[in-house]
Amino acid sequence: MTAATAAAYDDNSSNSNSHDDVPMIILYYCYPPISIPPNQLESHASFHKTTCHQLNLGGRIRVSSEGINGVLSGQLEKLQLYDAELRRELMRVLCPDHPYRCRDIHTSVGEEEEEEDPTKEWLDMKYCHLRKDIPIEQQLFDSLSVKITKEVVSLIEPTSISSSSGSEKKGRARCRQRRKQRRREKQRCEILKDDIIKEVLDVGELQVEDCEDATDPTNINDNPFNEATTETYQKAELTSTTRQKDNIDRIECGTAVQIQNWEKHTPATHLSPSEWNEKLLQYSKEKAMHDPNGSEDVILLDTRNVYETRIGHFAVPQLPTFFPNTRKFSSLPQALNTEEAASALAGKQVFMYCTGGVRCERAGSYLRALSESNSGAWKGKDRPKGIYQLRGGIQKYLETYGTEQQQSNTNPETNDITAPELESDKSCLYRGKNFVFDPRRTDPIIGEGIANDDASATQQLGQLSLVGRCIICASPHDDYDNGHVPAEEKEARCCRCRVLVLVCNNCRQRTRCWGELEHDGKMDLYCGKSGAECVDEGNVAEKVEITQY
Repeated sequence: MTAATAAAYDDNSSNSNSHDDVPMIILYYCYPPISIPPNQLESHASFHKTTCHQLNLGGRIRVSSEGINGVLSGQLEKLQLYDAELRRELMRVLCPDHPYRCRDIHTSVGEEEEEEDPTKEWLDMKYCHLRKDIPIEQQLFDSLSVKITKEVVSLIEPTSISSSSGSEKKGRARCRQRRKQRRREKQRCEILKDDIIKEVLDVGELQVEDCEDATDPTNINDNPFNEATTETYQKAELTSTTRQKDNIDRIECGTAVQIQNWEKHTPATHLSPSEWNEKLLQYSKEKAMHDPNGSEDVILLDTRNVYETRIGHFAVPQLPTFFPNTRKFSSLPQALNTEEAASALAGKQVFMYCTGGVRCERAGSYLRALSESNSGAWKGKDRPKGIYQLRGGIQKYLETYGTEQQQSNTNPETNDITAPELESDKSCLYRGKNFVFDPRRTDPIIGEGIANDDASATQQLGQLSLVGRCIICASPHDDYDNGHVPAEEKEARCCRCRVLVLVCNNCRQRTRCWGELEHDGKMDLYCGKSGAECVDEGNVAEKVEITQY
């Protein structure tokens, strides 16, 4: 942080109001038009460390030659100072002679100065509110991690592409993965007896995966356990040790196609939230009117992981959505190289989205390169007619179209149920929660969605915003933490692959999740159908899905 920034902060501290002291989280990334010189990476990473420590900000930042990606928590005023200083730092690194980097810190947030800021075209910064149902201190990062990486976000894993030494490299990667997972498990179980810890650490089936938690108290008494469910669990327990030997073929997601310089292909065209809504609502209307020229060639693509989509996603009436159902982002190329994906996306207008936009930056380029490669599942298939991405992702979209609380669609005078107007400029096409990778787990702003004309009265009364379902009894549920604070790490996870699983409070009392060693007659919870078996293989979730609303 420069001396001017420090002085400005000291001057403002004594005059700060309660609004400036509000703790928030910023989510940001950038792919600048000029790469960060490799010899500048160390100094740029040091800038982040020094500035964040001086401003008392915590979080995670990835720095690479192609750009940066970060999430930070702290007081609003300090986050804004970091924002302003980061923009100057980027101009210092990329364009050292540009006058913007020399502007006065006291006028850094002025509108006129902001209009002169060249970084506004490619640095996407989003300010996010904290949840009101969790103590503030448990939603903030308690440490800072700044890493120099090869990529802003990793889409292609070296082990996902076959080579002469591929098997050997993949084996080493799996060993490292198992060791890492065992270390994490030991930390969570350190309060238990040594012999029990050893028993868990020796389980060979456990694998590490990116995932999140699950559970929720909604409608927990509607679907109690029955004999059929118990029998299913017993059968799963009896076959759990043989599943690994049998090598059951659960998922056939193709392999990642090796494409030279795929990242240099044209990325997806950016659409603002309003442009996104306008186009999709128009296509939806055309489909409802059976217009053969428009909506038949439109499909949405959710590039996020399965545990993210389970609690919230876009649902545009009349239009299909393709869900890759991956366990981690680097599995997306495999999911896109399937017959299902190629058939669904070929020749279509593809509208893709993710949490904040950074994953779509790479997914758009890869999809374009894959479709032009005429290889794998795309051999002989048409290229997509257009590839678009939601600028700023779900987070930016919900800033405009989301709401903190569900609003009733009941007329207070007549008590009649009225569905939201499809043509309304404020129609929210997103349903449910937005999963985030910070201590909050989910953002407090949700999407209420819009219903089809044939939607039931119950759906129109707010049920559209609760999209999650308990994996066992199928009751509405979208809380991975079952009422606990995410920081407590009591989320529900598959006993084998550790992916987050949605299980309601009632069913949670009867099951044992990963990290819970006391059985007491409880059945182990898995991520497959009815929670009875694990369906993970190669970090790709259940089969890809195409859903129409």
